[in-house]
Amino acid sequence: MPYQNRTTGNRGRGSAPKRESARFRPTPFRHVGRIPTLWADYTTGQGVLGNGQRVQPKIGARRKNPNLQDMLDTAADVGAERIMFTGKVPAADQGQRHWLLVQTPGWSSHGHWLGTPITGRFERTATGQKVEVRTASEWFGSTPLNPDQARTAWDALETVVGAFFPDAKLMKTPARTGANLWALSLPANVDPMPVTSDIAEELHRTSGQHHIEHLVAGPSLDTHEDCVALVDPEQTPKIPGFGYVDGRFMYAALCRELGIGPAIRLNKADTWDMLERDPYARARIYVQFRVPETWNHIGIFGCQHADVRHGWYYPNRPGAIGETWADAAEIQIARAHGWMVDPQEAVVFTTRVPGLHDKTKTVTARPLDTWASRLIKAREAVDADMEMPQIIKTAVSGAMRAMLIQTIGNFASRGRRQTFVSYDPKDVDPNASDVRRQGKAFVWTTTPVVDPATQKFYRPELAMQVWARGRARLLSGPMANGLKGGALHVPAHTLLGVRGDAIYTTELPQWSLPVERGGGDDGKIGRMRLQGWLDGPIKTPLTEADRNTLRQKAAARGVDGAFSDHEFTTPGDNSSYEIDMEGAEA
Repeated sequence: MPYQNRTTGNRGRGSAPKRESARFRPTPFRHVGRIPTLWADYTTGQGVLGNGQRVQPKIGARRKNPNLQDMLDTAADVGAERIMFTGKVPAADQGQRHWLLVQTPGWSSHGHWLGTPITGRFERTATGQKVEVRTASEWFGSTPLNPDQARTAWDALETVVGAFFPDAKLMKTPARTGANLWALSLPANVDPMPVTSDIAEELHRTSGQHHIEHLVAGPSLDTHEDCVALVDPEQTPKIPGFGYVDGRFMYAALCRELGIGPAIRLNKADTWDMLERDPYARARIYVQFRVPETWNHIGIFGCQHADVRHGWYYPNRPGAIGETWADAAEIQIARAHGWMVDPQEAVVFTTRVPGLHDKTKTVTARPLDTWASRLIKAREAVDADMEMPQIIKTAVSGAMRAMLIQTIGNFASRGRRQTFVSYDPKDVDPNASDVRRQGKAFVWTTTPVVDPATQKFYRPELAMQVWARGRARLLSGPMANGLKGGALHVPAHTLLGVRGDAIYTTELPQWSLPVERGGGDDGKIGRMRLQGWLDGPIKTPLTEADRNTLRQKAAARGVDGAFSDHEFTTPGDNSSYEIDMEGAEA
């Protein structure tokens, strides 16, 4: 019986939906003005405006340091529309009242975003003046900046972005800025038609994001029966060391030649045929798999728990069977390592578009290539700037990383829930279904809303492909000198866990070292490289929180300890290390 295309209802070998006459290119925002901003220390309130004017906070009576109301009043009085806090901003710990959900007399909440990054939105009752409250870490990560340094980093970021993206301006968030840079750099012949709503919904329902796993037996090990610990703290109470490895500007290396809409569905026979012809097809494939009976390493395929609120698990128990949607890159890694993989069906994205000058010929689509390439060049220009202070370099590089990561995430965003707080029950939205009391406050949230102006930036197929490539590269990816790097290229008993593009080990992976030290890190974007090393013996981290503490210490300590305490051979001499040279490139 001929296969029926479930996207279009047409019969045949996965015919694509008929192209509509409308254009699907996102419209860039070209006329963006600077937002009057007060850069201020969270504790003292002392700050500086974007024009360099010093600002002292208006502190209420009987207080040494300003509260949130004081800072809102201060910002309003100096004409700032945004406060960017630096310094020790409180963590929004679960179970505790968020620092934005406090009384602010004279100000009403205008819909806060309490996720990461946070945004407080306030409106002055008497005048209607609006002020947003954000943190500098939204842009600059964990770089320890004071208000003056944050302002300087912002100006430097604006300069470098403008140099590589003509007509570009910094916008309210890294995500919106990055999305706008994408629109400005989209190739002229690429009009990225979205996937149909059924495929978009399927992507959200069946696709994970990062591979996150703690592989030490104990409370942080996944509870699924098909997940087996690689490190037993009873047998290994102490570890010889702690290594922290991650990817260099990793997402930028994963944006090459992605598929776009429209997408077609293939049946089992056609899926097999596609993978034979193109093992790295831009496609998502529904597979049934079996873990090899001799397997003793990390899992490769992510599966959803029966209760989806519990997220994803990665079966690694020998002989375990499962089924899931996976990217072609993940499938090739599994096959290369002896896993049984039986493809059942596929969703294949478009990879060829009409040529710019000759419409009768097709060329590779490359929807993100130019955007990622310019970000890479901008980052390299920052690294090469001999006059820029190192802390500003770190901050600007962190901001470009935030734009990269948050833009990829924004492609799959279906809006954010807004949180409102009021101390007057008359202000509670009568349609709110989740009103809750926090002390004297009434708190409620709204259904996620997508800004119509950003609707054309909704491209979940791009985000899902980058995330899948990231999961594959975490497991196995190319390094310099013909080496392979990744979680599958360290001894299983040394692997403590993974998170995103980070790997945590008890022994030093030689492939993560610079090439001059006999490793495979040649400084290129996307390489996995050593970020920090702690000499042992160290108590085995029972939980992910324990491991994160070691990560912070290792990052602060850096890599010098690893270089001084280990002897390495020159590239080409394989006598000092054993690395599995098999495995697919992601």
